Amino acid sequence: MIKHSTDGLLFFEGREIRIAAYSVSRTHAQIHAEGMGLLPIEFYITFDGFLTVAKSRLVWRWEDDISVIFERWLDIRQRLVIEDRAGFSRTDF
Repeated sequence: MIKHSTDGLLFFEGREIRIAAYSVSRTHAQIHAEGMGLLPIEFYITFDGFLTVAKSRLVWRWEDDISVIFERWLDIRQRLVIEDRAGFSRTDF
């Protein structure tokens, strides 16, 4: 579990929100974002510039603070390697 804050990006339907995440584990996190506005129940989060992406679900919200669970992790690097081996170029997808 990450005890200190870490920066990340929450994104959905063409919208991106910069976030600060606390108490990050493999399964959940507490997140703060200034002026978050409306937020869907399901969205994606990355903490490493899209190398890994978490499909996430909202648990609770209080103003600009939310709690999320990570339903599954997508390893984008592994996907790129598999596609490269299959003969796809990185511009094909």
